[in-house]
Amino acid sequence: MTALAARTFLDRWQLFVGTIAAVAIGVGIVHAGMTIILGVEGASPPVNGDPKAAEAFRQAASGASTLTGMTVMLGALLTVFVVASTIGFAVDQRRRDLATLRIAGVTAGQIRRVLLGEAALIALLGTLVGVALGLALTPIQRAILTGLGVLPAEIGSPVQPAVLILDLVVAVCVTVLGAWGSARRATRVRPLEVLRRGETERRVMGVRRWLTAVIAVLLTVVQVYFSATSGGMLIPLLLGLGIVVTASVAMSCLAPLLVPAVAGLVSALAGRRPVTAVAVANLRDAVRRTASCVAPMIVLVSLVMGLQGILDTQTASAEFERSHLIRADLVASGATFDVGRAETIPGIAVAAPETVVPLAVRLTRGGVVLDGPGTVVAVDPDRFRQTRLLQPESGDLADFGSGSIVFGNGLDSLMVNGEYEQITLQVDGTAIPLTEAARMPETLAGTDGFYIDRAILPAQVLERYTTALVQLEPDADVNLVRADLAALGATRIETPTAAAQDDSSTKDRENRGVMGAIVGLGSLYALISVLSTVAISIGQRRSELATLRLSGMTRRQVLGAVVVEALSATLIGLFLGAAAAVTALVGLWIATFRAYGTAVIAVPWPLLLGITALTMALTAATSIVSTRSALRISAIRAVGTPE
Repeated sequence: MTALAARTFLDRWQLFVGTIAAVAIGVGIVHAGMTIILGVEGASPPVNGDPKAAEAFRQAASGASTLTGMTVMLGALLTVFVVASTIGFAVDQRRRDLATLRIAGVTAGQIRRVLLGEAALIALLGTLVGVALGLALTPIQRAILTGLGVLPAEIGSPVQPAVLILDLVVAVCVTVLGAWGSARRATRVRPLEVLRRGETERRVMGVRRWLTAVIAVLLTVVQVYFSATSGGMLIPLLLGLGIVVTASVAMSCLAPLLVPAVAGLVSALAGRRPVTAVAVANLRDAVRRTASCVAPMIVLVSLVMGLQGILDTQTASAEFERSHLIRADLVASGATFDVGRAETIPGIAVAAPETVVPLAVRLTRGGVVLDGPGTVVAVDPDRFRQTRLLQPESGDLADFGSGSIVFGNGLDSLMVNGEYEQITLQVDGTAIPLTEAARMPETLAGTDGFYIDRAILPAQVLERYTTALVQLEPDADVNLVRADLAALGATRIETPTAAAQDDSSTKDRENRGVMGAIVGLGSLYALISVLSTVAISIGQRRSELATLRLSGMTRRQVLGAVVVEALSATLIGLFLGAAAAVTALVGLWIATFRAYGTAVIAVPWPLLLGITALTMALTAATSIVSTRSALRISAIRAVGTPE
């Protein structure tokens, strides 16, 4: 069986090119990511560095490890999904060949061994190409992370033997697991039914596909339910990533159900023309092939659009919080800003100071003492109440004073929850006991951990960068007020909307950088898989295209029919991928409505339009090139070519 697998591999190598490319890209992503992660784990802060620099080094290294870990997980996920899809597609294209072997006396077990042998060859070649690709990707990923300011430049990324072993393990596991399911499915169908193209072959929603679809739909529904009802923002944010995955799987499994509807729509829009009629007939007859072409497109759209939607929603939430949840006319800040004299300026009614101080809050529950996560912000309680529109989730801001504390909207609801027996503020080695006055709702853009009364702090602790939320009198001269604030040391004076837009612009740039680091390679990976699947599906239809030529269709008409069919499949993938991406944002839509009183969501429609234009153009180009290549052989010779 090993020799037969090798001969089949050499004879039908065109079917395996896409799978080898998918394995190689997946191995390359894992190789580059794990090389950087191991380099980070083995790194130590620079010698002779001060404690602050050492802490900054450790935080940057931790961020690089986390971000790279997400890239590795995403690459592994895409590899499993795409490789399983492409191997299944290749097996489906050879059903008649496998049926012929069964009739010739080859057993089902031997067929499985042949297919697994081919998978082993794919894994070997994919590993070799993937290692070379990983070596090339490592400096590129390092440059991206260093450019984002995440990865310290001092950390190296030497090639380690453990990573090379991991490359081979990943390739073998992914390809063998992907081939196992397809091999079992191929041997269950009776050979004569395949040769007659019976109903068994035409049935695309089999038991296994229905079962996978139902499980994926149930997982998606459960995640949407918990993201909508859990409270807070972190859970909807994290579950949004999971929804992208499970919804993509569900949409891929259910894609065949949409093919007949799209075929009817194409027929209705284009009329009864030869090109359209052939394209519609192919869509309806080859539903399995169309579904195989659709799956990578769903992954591409849901991945890029879903993650970008989550990041854009965070940016939009930050802008909304700064511009709509704060009652102020100006925001003034500076390192030497004498905020205590701000209310003496003519035209200023209220100047609410906020200073982030380097203090620790300790929370005690059940005898266990924990350092509260997040920043500590020193404010004036009365002015804090006058400038805040966001209502507390529990408690009452009226109780906020010198002996109490307010839990801010930047706290993680999974880490800080429930009641605490004791809350203390550590100031110069002294523990100041406090009581909880209120707890603000967790928000997407929240950064403040705790609010305390600045009156309980020594003056020297407050001598740092301070922000004041300024409310003006109705007849105030804004220009004069700005000049007076600048005279007191304010170096940045803006309206809340302008400040929010500046912060959002910075955040948007950071998000786009993270987007490129996390899903850039993954998106390219999925796009290559889309085009590879389209090219393979057309390359295996020489006999079918030759029959169309002999029936009287011109080369241009055959070309047009294939392009229409490929673009129709692309549209199905775009629609289902967008549906999966929007589903991932449902939890955030409800969570922001619950926290703000209005829904704040950012669906990246321009990105979808860009993906649509790009994929349609590339799919059309790939279809044209592949069809022209298939039509180079004369119709008489090609009509007898086995599919």
